Amino acid sequence: MTDVVSTTRRRGRPSSGGGSETGGEVQSLDRAIALLEVLAQSDGLTLSEVARSAELPTSTVHRLLTTLERRGLVGHDPSTGHWMVGLGLFRVGSAYLRIRKLPEISRMLLRELSHGVNETVNLSLIEGPQLICVAQVESHAAVRAFFRIGGALPIHASGGGKAILSAMNPDARRAWLGGDQLQRFTEHTHISRRALQADLAEIAERGFSIDDEEHTPGMRCVAAAVLDEWREPVGAISISAPTVRMSPERIIDLGAQVKEAARRLTTRYSGL
Repeated sequence: MTDVVSTTRRRGRPSSGGGSETGGEVQSLDRAIALLEVLAQSDGLTLSEVARSAELPTSTVHRLLTTLERRGLVGHDPSTGHWMVGLGLFRVGSAYLRIRKLPEISRMLLRELSHGVNETVNLSLIEGPQLICVAQVESHAAVRAFFRIGGALPIHASGGGKAILSAMNPDARRAWLGGDQLQRFTEHTHISRRALQADLAEIAERGFSIDDEEHTPGMRCVAAAVLDEWREPVGAISISAPTVRMSPERIIDLGAQVKEAARRLTTRYSGL
């Protein structure tokens, strides 16, 4: 990290500019993660022991550990001087384990929903700019929607992705969407961020999203977000079907059902 910053400065970019500030922030983050990894391998270390293991100056280590302590990610025992991983880090790790179990928790509910509406039902999670299908109950109809488990869909052009985006706080939403051009898949895809934001506002008000052939021609989808105990979205349940079976009236009916299913899964998952 340091070599990159030094090279950039030699090329003439002022050291006080935004680029070097960002580089310093990334370097601090990288060092903080290294400290967490050091502490995770021990039952407690003194400041000098942490600095030696991380190969960092003691003053830098103390500053970073103090910041991590304020966030609850590390703890400090004044009687021994030992630093150790904190409960906040356990909470982060537990969240990952819960997400891994979400498909298992949802299995019966997805089956009930699919059998009730006779359409394909999916559970999806966000991975980077994409939506990943992690569980599915397929419809028995002759013509039906089908998505491969592990298959990816764009977050801005899928019912589940838009449902999750609508439940995020504005800062998190901007981070997920990034600054890249929104890719067009069909004539109905949102490629304008303004149009997408307007759609997300309606989804948040309505409680479920509508994918109107935005990724796949001839297919529509309704979806609702599943929340954790901090009311942050962790996934989405969706119902997908050919447009011939997704009239405006049925979309409203299926939307209400997927919204209720997501509420029930949220309760099972997080207790809300």
